[in-house]
Amino acid sequence: MMYTGTSMNPALKASDVLQVLPYRREKIQPGDVIVFLPPGSSHVVVHRVISVNAQAIRTRGDHNRDIDSWVVSSDCVVGRVVWAQRGNRRRSIHGGLRGRLYSFGIRPIRMIDLKISSLLHPIYRRLAQTGVLRPWLPVRMETRVLSFDRSAGTELQLVMGRRIIGRLLPGRNEWLIRRPFRLFVNEASLPRGDRGVRS
Repeated sequence: MMYTGTSMNPALKASDVLQVLPYRREKIQPGDVIVFLPPGSSHVVVHRVISVNAQAIRTRGDHNRDIDSWVVSSDCVVGRVVWAQRGNRRRSIHGGLRGRLYSFGIRPIRMIDLKISSLLHPIYRRLAQTGVLRPWLPVRMETRVLSFDRSAGTELQLVMGRRIIGRLLPGRNEWLIRRPFRLFVNEASLPRGDRGVRS
């Protein structure tokens, strides 16, 4: 399956292709990254298991602050993510103890990043709006926009050189552009979600 969204960043990023294996004899463990159907939803979610007991499974996205509000039963679990492919690179997605250690390690880094980002964000935003750094971009690093048909609509990707630096997901109107690349992009010139996006 193809991953969309941001709740599992940085372990998973939008457009990663995931291999999902069903649980057979294995038990669901804290630290596993699972694909499941939340109660009352028709769309699957990919999050990490926080706790498991006989009655319920609790989950949270690595990028999210809070544990998910829902409680998942084992019969709603499609399977566990065992690897993710991003471009030509294929990586194992560890569960169990290694997955828990990864999650514990990434959370403090994320909190520090959020604190620093909130302090520097106004300066970063202002610099991006002025466009003062755009003339310094080498010609070989100029951006281009690629379009991909997805089941939910059209996804646009902003590419600089060989690197995907931004995405406009189906149904959205705001580009997600990785730092520090917004400094080099004229965001007003980029197509918006109302162009060529199926509803």
